[in-house]
Amino acid sequence: MRICRILSMKEAPGSITVIAGRLHRDRSAVKRDVDQLAQAGLVTIETKILPGHGHMKEVRAAATRFRLEAMVM
Repeated sequence: MRICRILSMKEAPGSITVIAGRLHRDRSAVKRDVDQLAQAGLVTIETKILPGHGHMKEVRAAATRFRLEAMVM
C-alpha cells in the first residue's frame, strides 16, 4: 500500500531506488514488492534510457485510484 501511495504522489513515477529511499527500505525488498505489484497489474515497469548514464526502470501506478477490499468468510 505504501508503494502505491508513493506512486500516486506528484513526484511519481520513480525508479525503484528512489521509491526505496522515500520508504526508507532496502532496494531489494522494494524491488520484490514492485515485481509482485506488477504481476497483479497494479503498477507498470518501463525501462528508460538515460543519456550517458545507462538505463533505469521507471515504476508507475497503473491507475490513479486504488480500492482495497477484503472479504472474510
